[in-house]
Amino acid sequence: MSTTHPKLIRILIDQTPRAMVAMLIVTATYFLIFIKYIPAIDLVAWSFLQIILAALRMHNIKSFEKNLSLEDEKNIEKDECFFIILNLFQASTWTISSILVTIYAPEPYELVSLLMIIGIITAATLSMSSLHKAYLTFFFAMIIPQIIILLYHGKHQHLALIALILIYIPATILLSKSILYSRISSIKAHDELEQNTEKFRKLSTIDNLTDIYNRRYFFEISQDIILSSYMERKKVSLLMIDIDHFKKVNDNYGHHAGDFILMSLVKEIEAIIRKEDIFARIGGEEFAILLNHTSLYDAKSIAEKIRISIENEIFYYNTTQIKITLSIGLSNLNEENTLIDHLYKKADQQLYIAKKNGRNRVCY
Repeated sequence: MSTTHPKLIRILIDQTPRAMVAMLIVTATYFLIFIKYIPAIDLVAWSFLQIILAALRMHNIKSFEKNLSLEDEKNIEKDECFFIILNLFQASTWTISSILVTIYAPEPYELVSLLMIIGIITAATLSMSSLHKAYLTFFFAMIIPQIIILLYHGKHQHLALIALILIYIPATILLSKSILYSRISSIKAHDELEQNTEKFRKLSTIDNLTDIYNRRYFFEISQDIILSSYMERKKVSLLMIDIDHFKKVNDNYGHHAGDFILMSLVKEIEAIIRKEDIFARIGGEEFAILLNHTSLYDAKSIAEKIRISIENEIFYYNTTQIKITLSIGLSNLNEENTLIDHLYKKADQQLYIAKKNGRNRVCY
């Protein structure tokens, strides 16, 4: 399985097109510089290899992008392997370029070729460091043949360049690691910020105990739904739910048992209502459900289904059996009730009537 962070791969995807454009520019520059010395057929063949490489690189990043979106780690790992193979292919073509210069071009053109390759390696530090193993493969596959070619020439200036290259190698590797660690730190900081933002969003919208919407967010989102539904002449109903004699549950069994009942009740109700319904904890043992696209008649049927389901349910807290009932008040969107505050007030009045008339009932 791939252990590379997806955002590091995303950086690689973003950097590769620019890197390929730069590589083709260097290829064209190489062609123009050495056309005087290297046979045209060799240069054309070599340039064609660079074009093939660029095409394969673009195919590789498209595959990366596709598999990232699918979160297909197995194929992402294959893409990484293919990326390394392409690095070896690229290093081989530039080694060939240096060999062609050594064979056909007079001195000191081998130094021009070396400068080009050093430039490519340095630029690749930015574009490839996200996949550090792949970059190191590319780095050594590029630099080692250059050292061998310099040794082949064997003059004082070539040996001096080898000494400089031996200093360049650890410096460039440290630079690539620094870039990698900087990107990882940035990604971690961004991920932590996203997590904190999500936690803040959850704290501002979700009830900590029951994991449904809280009062503030319920009124905020419900108002938008009601205004839209009123303009479009769509039906909306509101259920206000209260647990009968909930204080006795806390007094008789403790507050942990009370919390258990609240969480269990929410699960039972969620199994009955639709996902698009807005379910929230309004107070201690009081809940509200905004039923979108639902008439008062249909809302009554849903309310009765909830009431009967809870009445027939036995909640087991440890080894203790606890039974509860619900009182439910209903209201609906109409010419008199056009705001969430109106619906809430009307449903709350009906809830009061349900409790006054003996509880465990639905009033509307």
